[in-house]
Amino acid sequence: MKINRDDLARFFDRKGFYLILFLCIVVVAVTAVYVTDNNLKKMAELSTTQNTVKTDSSTKNTVSEYPTTKNNNTAKEENKVKVENTNSTSAPSPVKTNASSTTQKAVEEKVQPNNAVNTMSNITTASNNSKSESSTIFSLIKPVNGDVIMEFAVTKLTYSKTLDEWTTHKGVDLKADLGADVVAAMSGVVTKVYNDSRLGNTVEIKNGSYITRYSNLEDNVNVKVGQTVQQGSVIGKVGNTAKFEIAEDPHVHFELLKDGNYIDPMQYFSK
Repeated sequence: MKINRDDLARFFDRKGFYLILFLCIVVVAVTAVYVTDNNLKKMAELSTTQNTVKTDSSTKNTVSEYPTTKNNNTAKEENKVKVENTNSTSAPSPVKTNASSTTQKAVEEKVQPNNAVNTMSNITTASNNSKSESSTIFSLIKPVNGDVIMEFAVTKLTYSKTLDEWTTHKGVDLKADLGADVVAAMSGVVTKVYNDSRLGNTVEIKNGSYITRYSNLEDNVNVKVGQTVQQGSVIGKVGNTAKFEIAEDPHVHFELLKDGNYIDPMQYFSK
């Protein structure tokens, strides 16, 4: 049968639209059926999985919340045994504690007297140290019985007749007649006998941390280095050898040092 092209073209012009529409509807319907079928299968699988999980969970809860009677009895018996063992083990504890406390108390009582003895020993030592310090800080006697003609001045200035200026003065000048005896202001050992270029003939006596110096003495000194002298012993005579103090009246230049520092001797004189 021979198809005329003109007839075919007219057919599509009249019926072609409806044919294409029908094919589209068929494709949509088939797709919808396929998708729906897949969705139903997935929903069925999901439901089965959820039911399985719920069943397992309920089974576990049931086992956890409701243990068998046999296990309960066993647990009670084990607890009972543990309690009995605990009681039997802890029974002697009070005796041990008492013994321990008794021993500790005895040690404390033994230590306390020792502490008391140590405390008393410390007090006695401190007292002895205090007495030793007091005995070291003894009073001095004046090397000559005379008035002060030039005072101690380390932190201030005093006027010097010889130098005709205001200057410091590391000792005190005690007035006395030429040739008068000069005595040791304290007991001690003679450490130096020398001639000072400024203060003349000088004797130095040391006792512990204290040093006394006697200057402006005559040439004939009565003591030697290393000699032990007693407080009040004559060590020399008043001279006129101090070049830096020659314009003053006859006197003894007297210095006192403690731990190498010059201090005012006037506060240590007993009379």
